[in-house]
Amino acid sequence: MATPPIQPAPSGSPTRFRKGEMVIVSLLCLIAPVGAGIYLSPLGGWFVIALLMVLYFLFLGRWISGRPLGVLVNERNLMSLSRFQMVSWTVLLLSAFFAIVLKRLSVLSSNPAASPLNVSMDPRLWALMGISATSLVGTPLLLSAKASQAPAPNAVAKAAQALNEPAADIQANSQGTLYSNAHISDAAVTDMFQGDEIGNTAYVDVSKVQMFYVTVVAIVAYSYALYSVISHIYPQEGFAMPVPSSALVALLGISNAAYLTSKTTQHS
Repeated sequence: MATPPIQPAPSGSPTRFRKGEMVIVSLLCLIAPVGAGIYLSPLGGWFVIALLMVLYFLFLGRWISGRPLGVLVNERNLMSLSRFQMVSWTVLLLSAFFAIVLKRLSVLSSNPAASPLNVSMDPRLWALMGISATSLVGTPLLLSAKASQAPAPNAVAKAAQALNEPAADIQANSQGTLYSNAHISDAAVTDMFQGDEIGNTAYVDVSKVQMFYVTVVAIVAYSYALYSVISHIYPQEGFAMPVPSSALVALLGISNAAYLTSKTTQHS
């Protein structure tokens, strides 16, 4: 994909990075994790790699969208919960996998028989990534039908009163019955907990709140499991990523199913 041209930023919005800065930061974020994974302890390498991945996501958001959290903003200029979930699992699992592989790579000189990629991952771990990917891909598919529907006039007037916005602006920026912001700078963290349609955007979407809590709890629980295992890693031996319980996978699956099902309901 071609790099988007740098255009003057709207008044009040941050200035995007130049191409030279983009190249330098990208190289640093590729080279620094390799050094951290090889020369630091497995635990220290994991922490540094995870931190660098988060910083690079923030940099990409600033570079492409003009704001650090741009990676969470969807095409309707709203922050997306499914994007947050996907980014969280990507950083957690990929940083741990990369740190383990690099540490095993560092012992190849003393143990040529060691295989750096000998890191097993249980199918239930792939299921966690699959669930978050399904929500990310399924959300726009389920909402696409609503983009061609016209909202009821009373829904627009009700949203205008609740949000203290001109009804004409809501009508102009909306995509069918879906509420949209005019500019990417209008996106806010609260978007992740509000309804998608004009008729319920001024209200808390309980399915989103539930999925947020389930995701955070699962991330914290699995992070502790990784911490316990990586603290006692032996690079010369094979390594297996911690196996999430079937209950955790089921809980995430049910939460994401409720999240996606709620998007099929008409609110406008």
